[in-house]
Amino acid sequence: MSSETGTPAVDGAETATEKTVAEVWVEVLKKDTFSTSDDFFAVGGNSMLATLATYKLREKFDKELPLMMVFENPTVTELAKAIDEFVAGDE
Repeated sequence: MSSETGTPAVDGAETATEKTVAEVWVEVLKKDTFSTSDDFFAVGGNSMLATLATYKLREKFDKELPLMMVFENPTVTELAKAIDEFVAGDE
């Protein structure tokens, strides 16, 4: 956690979508510090946690995001971009 704010420190989160994805990762991975370029599975994720993350992201974005999205886009940056494209294509 950031010592100044008490909030998780996710290096590089810039867009609103990246910040939302990072918040979900912090929650499901139980890790406070990682980079937007870190691989979900390399920092402790597994298929069960990917399922949980997808469920939480579906709630946050109010969209039926595909489970494979996390597997195919395992970094915060990649996943945020994929979500933005999915949401834009769904409108």
